[in-house]
Amino acid sequence: MIQANVVEIGPEAINEKEPMLILFNNTATTTLRNYSIIQEFLNKEPFKLESGKTIRFDEQEYTIEHVGTTANQNLETVGHVTLVFDEHQPENTIVNGVYLNPYQLPEIHLGTQIYYQ
Repeated sequence: MIQANVVEIGPEAINEKEPMLILFNNTATTTLRNYSIIQEFLNKEPFKLESGKTIRFDEQEYTIEHVGTTANQNLETVGHVTLVFDEHQPENTIVNGVYLNPYQLPEIHLGTQIYYQ
């Protein structure tokens, strides 16, 4: 299990009309930070996100339905992943997307713990 801590939330990062969250580590540029949630990993272990596994935000648990082709690599290298809280549609796949169920944004605040399981 990988654990991360939310250390920054950009002013445009959470939009109820767009069911997605963009995460980066602290290497994100100033412009990206406006639209992103910055996470700081608390441990470094090899991991691989896969369908059927879970991501938890504090006590809010989501099941992974689909993992885009570049999601694992980008998450490991620059802490970047786009979390999508909507049904996966193959014709519109975000290559760095991780599609999660239930289809609702979690409550996120500074200090939220993210668990990649």
